[in-house]
Amino acid sequence: MKKLIANFFNPGITLREFLIIFLGCGLFVLSMPPYGYFLLGFVSLIPLLIVLKDKSILVSFRLGVVFGFITYTISLFWLFRIFNLFSLSLYCILAAFIGIFALLFSLIQKYYNYRFALIVSPVIWMAVEFFKSEQWKLKFGWLSLGYTQHSNKYFLMMAKYIGVYGVSAVILAVSVLLLLLFKYKDFKNRIIVFFILTTIIAFALYSNRQVIVLNNNKIFFRLVQVEDDFDKCLNLALKSPIKNKSVIVFPEYSIIDSPLQNPELKNKILNFIENAECYLIFGCIEFLKVKDKKNFFNNIALIFSPAGKIIGKFQKHHPIQFFQDGQAGSGYPVFKTEIGTLGLGICYDFTYEDVARNLTKKGAQVLINPALDGSNWSKAQHIQHAMMIPFRAVETGRFLVRAAAPGISMIISPRGDVLQQIESGKEGVIDCEVPLLKEKTFYVKGGYLLSYLSQIIIVLIIMIGVWKKKPELCMKG
Repeated sequence: MKKLIANFFNPGITLREFLIIFLGCGLFVLSMPPYGYFLLGFVSLIPLLIVLKDKSILVSFRLGVVFGFITYTISLFWLFRIFNLFSLSLYCILAAFIGIFALLFSLIQKYYNYRFALIVSPVIWMAVEFFKSEQWKLKFGWLSLGYTQHSNKYFLMMAKYIGVYGVSAVILAVSVLLLLLFKYKDFKNRIIVFFILTTIIAFALYSNRQVIVLNNNKIFFRLVQVEDDFDKCLNLALKSPIKNKSVIVFPEYSIIDSPLQNPELKNKILNFIENAECYLIFGCIEFLKVKDKKNFFNNIALIFSPAGKIIGKFQKHHPIQFFQDGQAGSGYPVFKTEIGTLGLGICYDFTYEDVARNLTKKGAQVLINPALDGSNWSKAQHIQHAMMIPFRAVETGRFLVRAAAPGISMIISPRGDVLQQIESGKEGVIDCEVPLLKEKTFYVKGGYLLSYLSQIIIVLIIMIGVWKKKPELCMKG
């Protein structure tokens, strides 16, 4: 027991190895928004992979946790402003996932060898990152490795085939290939490395050169960026002339009230629509008839037609953890109108892949994202959140419009280009004409196929490794 305790608290790494880890943390932080030096993303995990060589499972887990804790604490410093000391627990939970990656790497290294562990490490990363971001109660997709490439169109466009988690795996694959190139200098290894690198480059070039087929059907949008002032939203929306049957979009929580249950408020909205003669989309709340201990409302977005009729409502799928943000919605309703089929996701919904993908799968021709990023947020937090959204546009092959308070409101093309935006902290309006698209991307059709496959592959590799080692252990016994 004493030996076990001593091993647990024994760091098992030298000062030199810690400095190598710290270097990797710095590269990782600089590759992420708001800095966005995307080339550093291709080398940021190489220091961790180097240090994991021949380390025990426990030490590897500890190294991964240290790497994760440093990177998350620096990149997500704003969590401390929100949660104070509780944020330390959140940093540890997030760091544990990089620890799990390192643990699985070490386990496979033990059953096979270091080179094989390097080769399958992109699959390990994808499996763990997918679980962290999409599959458990406190899922958190921020700082996925793929988001380092939000400004690199060659890798960003890969997302239409493999999604952001697939892009993460490709980035780490490049890191592994660079490491193999310099560590194993035999001719056969170099030929294989150059072949795979060439394949990745060809895939990137092919993805970027894919043409988006536009059609003549378009919708005129007016996005309004104002925080906590519904009257100002109404006034700003009609400050300049607007085409009939356009779509006006206000942010999430434009009204902390329910037009469905407040007749006076509903009449005010109907008067506005009568003057505008446009569709209106805005975020509000819906009070629950049966209240529970945690929630007394739903966070919803309503769509009004130019005739003043409610076309439908969308209930937020992903309420923010630890906050009173309503109950989670179910289903993926899309709204067919005379001007096109609209898909809605409220704020946090588009930090995950499921809502945008399923809306598109059900026929949405354009994606609309009313959002609320608090005025007390740091600039880095605004940028980190906003730079996840281009991936949703690329993955789905749809134009995406985002009306956020107090920002960043954006128009994003299916190529991930931010065509227009209003910076955070400012009030304003974006006018744009957006084409409606029908073609479904490979990722919309295939969904999480690669992500699930990565998890299955890792389980099989470990099971085979255990089975292969068992006879050896029996012989030693």
